[in-house]
Amino acid sequence: MTNGSTLRGRLGAWFRTPRTLRSSGRKRLVLAGGGLVLAASVATFASFTDVANLNLGNGADGSGIGNPEKFDLAVVLPDGTVEQADTDAGYNWEVPGAETLIPGGTIATTIPIFNNSARIDASIAVSLVLLNGDGSVAERPNITQFLRFSATRDGVELFAERPWSEAQGEFGILSARDADPLNPGDPFTEGATNSAGSLELTIDYLDLPETENFNGGQSAFRVHFGAESTQQ
Repeated sequence: MTNGSTLRGRLGAWFRTPRTLRSSGRKRLVLAGGGLVLAASVATFASFTDVANLNLGNGADGSGIGNPEKFDLAVVLPDGTVEQADTDAGYNWEVPGAETLIPGGTIATTIPIFNNSARIDASIAVSLVLLNGDGSVAERPNITQFLRFSATRDGVELFAERPWSEAQGEFGILSARDADPLNPGDPFTEGATNSAGSLELTIDYLDLPETENFNGGQSAFRVHFGAESTQQ
């Protein structure tokens, strides 16, 4: 499961001022065999050499261009501990009443998420993604087409009564945590103001005559939080 940040560069420049060589431009007269011969004096110039080395972070002491901190988004489990849920397998989030949902019924769940980056803000979008390609569950009838989704962030509507393909919206900005990042399994502790928020997801099962042919059906999908680093 694509951040204020500080960019630090180090300039390590060494300059050597080139020497200035001067030569006379005067011509001299040389007496040779009673005649006058004009002979120009020839000046010999040394080659000029110089260097300028500018290290924009030498890497040896940890300095370099770019923010060295990890950009991270995490969720808070019902037991109050931290979970990354950033692998392709994801995390199996339990939805109360999921196994009792029938046509005409509604279930809901609240998912707390937080910005686990110390000094990088996060812009977050939320969407639904079908599992197993089409949302199917083993040999069960697939009821995905009859489900409608609504979501709010801390009471503010993101989308309402949408099929899964349209169930997406901007969750908005979560500010940098302004505290040390938490590790998976750690008890969640609050960070800076607006560094955490909650998605309230509601799932309705439409009561239509066609659902009679999908008796015992199920659907499998995931809530996807896509975060991008940002600076406010």
